[in-house]
Amino acid sequence: MALKKNIIAGIDDATKCPCIGSIFIAGVVADKKMISVWKRAGVTDSKLLSRKKREQLAELIKKTARAYSIQEVTPAMIDNKILNLNAWEMAVVLHIITQLQTKSDIDQLYVDNWEVNEALFWQRLQMVSTFDFRSTPGDSFVIDRQLIAAVPVIPEHHADEKYTIVGAASILAKTASDFQYDEYTKIYGSFGSGNPGDPATRLFVWKHRENPLPIIRTSWNTYKTLLSLSSLEEDIISARALKKRQNKIMQQSE
Repeated sequence: MALKKNIIAGIDDATKCPCIGSIFIAGVVADKKMISVWKRAGVTDSKLLSRKKREQLAELIKKTARAYSIQEVTPAMIDNKILNLNAWEMAVVLHIITQLQTKSDIDQLYVDNWEVNEALFWQRLQMVSTFDFRSTPGDSFVIDRQLIAAVPVIPEHHADEKYTIVGAASILAKTASDFQYDEYTKIYGSFGSGNPGDPATRLFVWKHRENPLPIIRTSWNTYKTLLSLSSLEEDIISARALKKRQNKIMQQSE
């Protein structure tokens, strides 16, 4: 029996780079007719949209999708080195696929591939799908290997730019991340953008270096570097020295 390829799913992540907060991963399922509606409405890679537009489109996606799931790779999971970051992301992706499969049939599933190449993606999937999560912060994961094997998964780089369905997933992931950012700001005060190069973020992490808050990714080099500094002046000097070296390298290459 030929595959219909009418019910399509997409999975994408958001906020992988910041040193504060969770990485969010979302999966969404829709038929081709609804995907066309989303495309006309402006659904695309979330990085190309304003926050207001993302929020409007997220509401549309949630109301009209056949199924969707939004999950986190929390700082506790990221800092638990029983698995590396890419493996934790794969674990969440497999959990999402299991969830989506229990809610809707899927003819084809596109994943925005975070690995260097497709071969590594499949190696990671095989390893994680047989991992025992009972002793990790991810023990609530449900990974059904039979359900996962039943879905034709297509991992591609920049899939959020190529496929509307993956763009829809990226919008759900980014809006969830934006909401967490707002909640954290209410609880902990301003910490800048959360990105490692942001001076406001570095100041926040440095202030809490001895008793790190649970929102800080303590396994990140940002935290490890700031932990060793007695003053932020050292950080500023190091940043200036690094920038000077980078400028020198660029001048030599011209």
